[in-house]
Amino acid sequence: MSSRFLPAILVAIAIALVPTVLHSYLGVKVDDGRHTATISSYLDGFAGYPSDKDAGWGQRWLASHDWIERRYASGADQVLLTVVRSYDWKGLYHHPENAVARGVGFREAGVYPVGEPKLPMHVLRPERDGAPGAVYLLHYDDTYVDDPIRFQLVKAAELLFRGPKPLTLAFARDLTTPLRGELEKLPSTRVLIAAMQQLLQPSSSTPGE
Repeated sequence: MSSRFLPAILVAIAIALVPTVLHSYLGVKVDDGRHTATISSYLDGFAGYPSDKDAGWGQRWLASHDWIERRYASGADQVLLTVVRSYDWKGLYHHPENAVARGVGFREAGVYPVGEPKLPMHVLRPERDGAPGAVYLLHYDDTYVDDPIRFQLVKAAELLFRGPKPLTLAFARDLTTPLRGELEKLPSTRVLIAAMQQLLQPSSSTPGE
């Protein structure tokens, strides 16, 4: 090999080494400063209390040390809210109901714009018509994610040279209210949007009560 190609080869090797060192050896990750503990036990008129999942559930199922799960109730309406933040993106967006609502049957119904501003709400319809369903949101950095696979492909080049931030899954399942009518009026939707508003507040730095 001619020595005149040596500088170009060294540059190519150096460029390839950057992502290798960052991800394989240093394991660089970026903390965006948000924490699920900032989500209050009171959301849009609903009072919440912890579910029965044990402290190690998040790490076992979704590689997460930052998660909450609470049952919220207002009158006869009950919602099970799970918010999980993890660097394992695929674990959160690929059929999250298999981990969060294990044993409950759903059929995916798609993504719908809900609220103001419009949020890409992922809706899971029950296997049995007239039963309660579930809704969830995916959020990364300052963006709500509607198509997670396309989103990860778009981010792939950027993440070669910088650490990833955690992806947030906010999943709300109605326990008593059937999935029918306007999505905006469902108890699960109300609790979910209120939780995300609190999580994303720039000033949120202390745990909610």
